[in-house]
Amino acid sequence: MTVGEIPHLADFTFHKTLPDIDFDSIPVPGLDADFYRRPVGDRILSVGVYRFAGAETHRAWGWVGEPHCSWHAYRNPATGGFDGPFQGCPVFRLLREGTRLTGFELGSGGLARRFLVAERLPLPAGHPAGVDDRGGRDREAEEQAAPGEPRRGLG
Repeated sequence: MTVGEIPHLADFTFHKTLPDIDFDSIPVPGLDADFYRRPVGDRILSVGVYRFAGAETHRAWGWVGEPHCSWHAYRNPATGGFDGPFQGCPVFRLLREGTRLTGFELGSGGLARRFLVAERLPLPAGHPAGVDDRGGRDREAEEQAAPGEPRRGLG
């Protein structure tokens, strides 16, 4: 596998699952992710498999220790396959109605899809609705997390 190919999970080892992934410090109810890792030479490749309401929405992957995704691909529900891979982090925007989180939009242009959350949660005052997936926390080295502190976002 080259880094620019969609990862085959059979080549990776399960690392962890995170429920209600957060973006820009806002948890998104129902957006969960499983993370997998694989050594490649002297580096570790990490892939996140994101699901909303149990259905896979996208994958993002990159190197542990790097701050951003190297590649991503969106799951195409019409074909069951993927759109991509595309370089960099996926485009991810929080959706809101006034001061409440209503869902998220994934992708842009013809690939954009909206997902609505069941429970509309209040957003912090002044919070921007649009963010890109730039967390990359699953690609942080394990020693960067404080002992016993939960890790959110991308890992």
